[in-house]
Amino acid sequence: MEHEDRVSEILQSRCGELTVGVLQDGRRLQIHNVAWGRDMGATCDHITTNISPTPSEACQVDYFHTSEVLRLEDSSGGVLYEHRGP
Repeated sequence: MEHEDRVSEILQSRCGELTVGVLQDGRRLQIHNVAWGRDMGATCDHITTNISPTPSEACQVDYFHTSEVLRLEDSSGGVLYEHRGP
């Protein structure tokens, strides 16, 4: 659960700053802001990206669970988070 909480915390703290998320399925997402939540009984948060406030440039809205995140990067490629382990 620590893995998932850290991902959510990082994304929440960067509201308005571009973050690139790399997911297990190979997707690379451009994330400007997030809405998050956790379903009863779940062990990770669900994230919806780029919906509020609406970014100034057109952005794709994505939905994923924090357990799917392998890596988070800032706009220059600096690593903010990297999943290590199973």
